[in-house]
Amino acid sequence: MVLKVEFPKDFENKFRELAMKKFGYAKGAIKKASEEAMKEWIKLEENNIPKLENSIESIRGMIKHLNGKISSVELQHEASKLWIK
Repeated sequence: MVLKVEFPKDFENKFRELAMKKFGYAKGAIKKASEEAMKEWIKLEENNIPKLENSIESIRGMIKHLNGKISSVELQHEASKLWIK
């Protein structure tokens, strides 16, 4: 998989410098450092995102009072707003 990201030049330079110091001045150092950084970020964030049990049913319950009062398109917009929250 390819993932392209842009960073400020000073951040990129520091990342490259540290990656090469840790993994050597050879091909693949940036990739190894990126994978390590992303794995750590995933470990940190995985537990911070609330797990929703049956979230579709939850949204249906939240917009049930609107059923029949607004159009299906408006109902979809309301559901989308709730999904994003």
